[in-house]
Amino acid sequence: MTIRVNQEHVNDTAKLMIHRLIARAIGRDPSLIDSAKISLDRSASERYAGYSFVSEWGDLLRLPPSMVRRRLTSRDEEMTRLRLSSPFVIADGIDFSEIALRRRIWQAAKRLAVKSAAHEPAGARIAA
Repeated sequence: MTIRVNQEHVNDTAKLMIHRLIARAIGRDPSLIDSAKISLDRSASERYAGYSFVSEWGDLLRLPPSMVRRRLTSRDEEMTRLRLSSPFVIADGIDFSEIALRRRIWQAAKRLAVKSAAHEPAGARIAA
């Protein structure tokens, strides 16, 4: 039996995995939050001025580093949505440009999604 998973769920899981890595990096170097603030300011001025996610990320990045780390790895709907526009993925000091790394993260996310889909009732699965 082949289990098909929702592609959006795989992508959200991959973004969560990336942000877990970012949270660990912040634990070693809290200045990464400042880099994300710069990245957010640049994005806001170049393209996204007035978008609600800009102010939401701004509020989040003003929190103490321990709270930022906790929020980055939260599974709540708000953070799932905010991770779509994360200033961390384009911030200086954080590099996810290596294709092999991104592929490994995505494959791990897909494995997790397949595993969780295998435990759901068949009617609950949404094929991608």
